[in-house]
Parts: sequence; C-alpha cells; structure tokens
Amino acid sequence: MEKLSYSNALKRAFSMLKSQNKFPEDAQYLMEELSGFNYTQLQLHRNEEVPNDIMHKFRDGLLRLGMDEPVQYILGYAYFMNRNFSVNENVLIPRNDTEEMVQQIIDDHPKKNLSICDIGTGSGIIAITLGIEFPEDDILATDISKEALQVAQLNADNYQTNNVFFKQSDLFKKIDPQKFDVVVSNPPYIAEDEKKDMDQSVIKFEPDLALYGKDNGLEFYENITQQIDNYLSDDGILYMEFGFRQKNAIKAIFRDNLPNYVVEFHKDISGNYRYLKAKKEM
Repeated sequence: MEKLSYSNALKRAFSMLKSQNKFPEDAQYLMEELSGFNYTQLQLHRNEEVPNDIMHKFRDGLLRLGMDEPVQYILGYAYFMNRNFSVNENVLIPRNDTEEMVQQIIDDHPKKNLSICDIGTGSGIIAITLGIEFPEDDILATDISKEALQVAQLNADNYQTNNVFFKQSDLFKKIDPQKFDVVVSNPPYIAEDEKKDMDQSVIKFEPDLALYGKDNGLEFYENITQQIDNYLSDDGILYMEFGFRQKNAIKAIFRDNLPNYVVEFHKDISGNYRYLKAKKEM
C-alpha cells in the first residue's frame, strides 16, 4: 500500500470526490473520526504518514462515499446531542432538528418522575437520551421494524439505560391501555413526490419505512392524533417533529381530530417550523 501523509491522502480524496460531484467535507469528517484527530490536530499532524490500518479503512470509506453511502453508515455510528449512537441502514441517521425537539422536552421536564412513550424510536436516540437525562422516568419506545429495535437495544445496552423498554408495534397497536405524561414521535413525514428533491445518499441508503408517509407525508399525524387521547394523561404533552412545509396541514389535522388541544409550533435554528408541542386545554 502506498504511503501517504494525512495532507496528501486528503488532497487526493477531495479531488476524487469533487470529480464525482460528491461532498469533499465527508472525506475530512471520515479521516477525523478514523484517526481520532480533530481538524486542528489533523493540521498539526498533516505531514505524518497515515498508519496502514487507518489508510485501509479510509480508502474503503472513500469508495463507499463515491457510491453515495452516508459517512455515518460507513463509520457505523452518528452523534446525537454529543453522544455516540450506533446506526446502520435499518435506521435513520440522527438530524439536528430532532435535537432541538428533545432539548425542548428536557427543558419542559418537571421535577418529578414521568412516564414517556417514544413512537417510531428507530435507533432509540430520543428514548435513550431522555433515559440518560431522567434515570427515574419510565420510558417505552416502539417501532414497527424489528431490525431498527435491534439497533436501539444495542444503543440502550451501551448506555445502560435500564429505564428504557422496547416493544415492536405499529404506532399504538401493541401498547397496553395506559396513560403517558409525554408522548414523542419523529414519524415518517416525507411525501413520495418529494423524492426528487432529496439527496441520493438518503434515497439509496436510508430506510424507506422511516422516511415516507402516505397522504403527502401526513398519514402518521392523522393516525396518532386519532388515538392519542387514549394514551396521554390529562396534563400530558405530545411532541412531534414534522417537515418544514407541513405546518398548515398539521394545524388542520389537530383542529379536526383534537379540537380541545392547544398546539404550539416551534421553529428550528434556520427559522422553519419543525416540531410541535400539544396538550389538552385545561
């Protein structure tokens, strides 16, 4: 194997990815994660040879980046709220928008123990983050995908969140009748006709089951709002993430299905409405 310095390895990688119309910054991120160096440290070590084991993984990763595979799947993990979570093609890669919703839940949490339900947990990031923050809470996390739940359980075992329990269920179908203080969901909300606007890495590699919703991406908002009254305590709160074009349609769904609920819509750091907080009018 040809010996290359960090600097030359990255120059070649940038050139290769640019020629394929891919993102050169993915190569930078891949090298930082594989080497354990941050950006500044890589600059300091730029003239050193890349060790063989790292170079081998880096070259393999570049080929996969060239085929549009997300760098998080190549590494096998992604970061969410400064924690490391295992991910693979059976679960969505965590997004910043979800961090903002979870931070809102943390900020709203009263000084008492709560029962929480996470619908469509995927890799378990929401449930596990809340389980770490509030170790006395009881948290049930569900997903229709058995493969996603295997990833979630791996992450829960890694963080030893003994207060988070997983159940395979299509929305509320397999959940015993009970009332939760918080129900949270980041459901599939992308409409099929929005595929044309999406990145190839998402279309090719992230799971359709976790991405797309029928009825212009609104299917799960209809279904959850029709059933939530059976599962939310009188002073409980429902949190849901949604697409940046969906606020008005979701507002109408709540008006029709839950007219006695007050709904707050919250913007992300880009100024788009991206999640909601709903509770019964008291």
